[in-house]
Amino acid sequence: MSKNKEDWLKVVKHPFVDQIYRGELAEEIFKFYLLQDHYYLNQSMRNMAILISKAENLKEKQQLIDILNLEANVEFAKYQELLEYYKLEAKSAEEMELTYSNLAYSNYLLAVSSQAGFAEGMAALIPCYWIYLKMAEYHQHKLKENDNQIYQEWAAVFNSADYKRLVENMLAILEKNLTEENFKKINYHFNNSIKFEYQFFSDVYQKKVWKI
Repeated sequence: MSKNKEDWLKVVKHPFVDQIYRGELAEEIFKFYLLQDHYYLNQSMRNMAILISKAENLKEKQQLIDILNLEANVEFAKYQELLEYYKLEAKSAEEMELTYSNLAYSNYLLAVSSQAGFAEGMAALIPCYWIYLKMAEYHQHKLKENDNQIYQEWAAVFNSADYKRLVENMLAILEKNLTEENFKKINYHFNNSIKFEYQFFSDVYQKKVWKI
């Protein structure tokens, strides 16, 4: 991951992220983000189900089931509260306008998990969780002057002990499945997802949906 530091720091310092932690992000951009991320989380659960089916170690399988349960019952519930607060309606992929990066990122994760090995699928998935932890570590001090309660509550999740433990568990699973033979592929997929994270934020920040 150290080789990818220049890239992931660009994600962490993205204006979209910085402005959320400062409480300065335009509400319309945040609402657009919620709808896009709601779709991504739905696809992420499908991806996690594939990885669970491929996990050979029982403990690792149980840990991933716990994460899937958290996404399905906790994260989605929080997103639903935010959508209701902003009077937004989550739509299916066929009904909503997605950003290109959202569609490409989601499909990339599903493709890697389906067609490659378990470790490669984990390497592609983890950056999403890991980046949000890094965002919290880098920007947490800005919340003291953030007057937007919605943004404060959103950001606080990623600095919680539970979230840190979740990320640590996922990294531990990846490290246990890391070998000399798969290292290059692991790094390749990890770095690709870092790039997708950056583009996801950029498209959201510009409210740029996929059009010809």
